[in-house]
Amino acid sequence: MEFSYRGVKYEKDLPSLEMTEGEIGGMYRGQAWNYRYPRHIPVPHATPHLKYRGVNYCANPRATAEACYAAPAADRVQPKVRSNSTQPQADQLEETHYRNICRRLEHRLQVARRSGDRHLVKMLEAEQELIGPYC
Repeated sequence: MEFSYRGVKYEKDLPSLEMTEGEIGGMYRGQAWNYRYPRHIPVPHATPHLKYRGVNYCANPRATAEACYAAPAADRVQPKVRSNSTQPQADQLEETHYRNICRRLEHRLQVARRSGDRHLVKMLEAEQELIGPYC
């Protein structure tokens, strides 16, 4: 094939790609159309069911609406209740979490006091009151 760029003619051999037909993508003016993929690129697999704020969705743009929005069987499983053996670990984790929050808040208060920002100090003290019993 002959091309021209700014008056300079050159030839370029375009590689021919073998294409494979995928699933039906939809209908256009009464005719079904399929996705086409180059042979060397694998056809994407079905994505797992995703959920955001309780709403199912699909990250795969080629998936059908039924496949995306149908609730998987895993959604209907009841959540596990913590056993007594994991309770001490959970309590320790929660305590460490609040200790870290309090330590970080105290550091932010010190920096605000050093810089003389009264408004920020007031906001951080209000935040410290909300956390209250943990600090």
